Amino acid sequence: MADPQIIGDAQSTAAKASNSDLLSLEPGLVENALTQALPLPDIMFGGAVLLLVIMTHALWIRIITGSFLKRLDLFRVRASLWRADVLFALVVMALLALHLTEIVIWSAALIFGSIVDGWGKAAYFAANCYTALGEPFALPHAWRIVPPIIAISGIFTFAWTASVLVDFVSRYNAIRDGILARRNAHADAHHRLP
Repeated sequence: MADPQIIGDAQSTAAKASNSDLLSLEPGLVENALTQALPLPDIMFGGAVLLLVIMTHALWIRIITGSFLKRLDLFRVRASLWRADVLFALVVMALLALHLTEIVIWSAALIFGSIVDGWGKAAYFAANCYTALGEPFALPHAWRIVPPIIAISGIFTFAWTASVLVDFVSRYNAIRDGILARRNAHADAHHRLP
């Protein structure tokens, strides 16, 4: 069995040697290592497209939410279960269309950035990364940080959509409960008539 003191001394010596090696590196080598780990063109390109996707999402979430809330006001006048169901279905379809549009934005960026050739290939790549399924094929090494940025944009927008959808579902359930309560009250009143 090895002596714990000897093992500890050996680990300490190895740690000191690696620390002194790091301190002896020239600044250019450290910068080069950082540039290799986080390539600036990738981050600038991906960050710009991510910002465009997030701003697009913000605009359309505001429009979809405003339209939903405006339509809810109509339920005070003409409330019916089928109208509530149709409204909710339209909201879900609008949110799906929004996410598909964001995949098209990433596809266009991949095409116009000359990173992927062909719209079908770019859309397939963007959709897989956007939904965090993973890369269906590898991009050129110079663009290796773009797929994680696409995934980050998808995670951001899906989380945002989920939070909005929770509010929509709550309001939808309240509308349905109100309509059913009015129907039951009306049916009870009708049954009480002599």
